[in-house]
Amino acid sequence: MTKKFRSNLKLGLLDSCDFTAEASRVCRTVLPSGVRILSEEIPGAPSVAIAASVAVGSRDESDDTYGSTHFLEHLLFKGTSKRSARDISVAFDSVGGSSNAATAKEYTSYYARVMNSALPLALDVILDMFVDAKIDGDDFELERTVILEELAMGQDDPEDVAHEALASALLPGHELGRPIGGTKETILATKRSSVIDYYKKHYIPANLVVTAAGGVTHEQLVELVQQELQKFGWLDETSTPNLRRAQD
Repeated sequence: MTKKFRSNLKLGLLDSCDFTAEASRVCRTVLPSGVRILSEEIPGAPSVAIAASVAVGSRDESDDTYGSTHFLEHLLFKGTSKRSARDISVAFDSVGGSSNAATAKEYTSYYARVMNSALPLALDVILDMFVDAKIDGDDFELERTVILEELAMGQDDPEDVAHEALASALLPGHELGRPIGGTKETILATKRSSVIDYYKKHYIPANLVVTAAGGVTHEQLVELVQQELQKFGWLDETSTPNLRRAQD
């Protein structure tokens, strides 16, 4: 059984926490901008896993944008206004951390694992990628080639083929029944301008969820997120979720 209480971090924030049977503390905050912050504090943990997720997946793509969600997952690691792709990689390597990303049918997540002391750096890099992706033309064409190779490899994987066939049979003609990464034809037809428009439409405060688990308190995480969002002008920016989802 969990025990709930209401906390009071800052005026205007919606906060709640649960204590689990394992004594970890699970908390949730919603900022006025709509950004959601969730954490699980694990006492004594020397490291922390952090993720910035956007509530957009392959099911949210139209026929014209099919494959754009996965395309963006690749492109966000290619650099920002202040960081090159190498800078992003070195930032995590320099503190012994790791980073990756994943595209699903209803969300895209960018995540890292670092020692507790490196959490501010990890959060700064991930939110920089999220808010200020450069999406350079040369990088776009390079990643188009990489994605086409990934799709070809997937067709050689019996498990991937079976999952895609099952989804298509269960949900014929529905966005949830389509392969997540698009098809060779849609990726070849994808335009950089279309992906940039897709990025600007969906990578907004109301669609951002920041999560962390490990050696961090919820108060520390909320403060760090607020500091980062202030840098990018997202702390007070308001937006409205623009996706079809079941309500809580």
